[in-house]
Amino acid sequence: MKSLMKRALTMTLLSGVFAFGCSSSSSSDDASTAQDAGSDGPALFAITAGNSCFDVVSIQPGSNDGCMLGVADTVANGGPVGGGLLVNYDNNTGILTVGTDGHEGGGPIAFNMGTLTRDNTATDPMMATCTWHQTDTSDVTITATNEFDISVTEVENMFATACSFKPAGGTCTSTWTWHMKIGTEVAPACN
Repeated sequence: MKSLMKRALTMTLLSGVFAFGCSSSSSSDDASTAQDAGSDGPALFAITAGNSCFDVVSIQPGSNDGCMLGVADTVANGGPVGGGLLVNYDNNTGILTVGTDGHEGGGPIAFNMGTLTRDNTATDPMMATCTWHQTDTSDVTITATNEFDISVTEVENMFATACSFKPAGGTCTSTWTWHMKIGTEVAPACN
């Protein structure tokens, strides 16, 4: 019984450390690299702290680009696949943010997983009077050190009258999954 209580206390303390992504005694960029030696669970992987450029290595089959964002297009065709995105990991808070200004969302990562969110009013850079409401929900699974899959759902609605590209019914949804890996470019100059 005493052994069971000791293990429960240890697991409670460790879960508090992993929930925030760091430990005061850790010198790693991300304490999620630590693993309970007595655990048979999966290895916990690290994301480099601060700003980094991550390459969009590939897109998984089955994407649906209802908002015509070009999420499956390659860099050669003006898209993101093969290019880099700014990624920030704050090892003090455990918050991962993907994309410039958190375009794909931001949120806590624990035990290799997390959900990133973004909810804002977007503006067409070519026409300031064209605005719309946009939400992004991104499920992240860290698959190796500095490597992850991000499954994004973006919903756009409430388009201003000035917008010439309003979707049928006034709402569009795009869903896709990118595989991302840290690149060689220096942040924030990601292509």
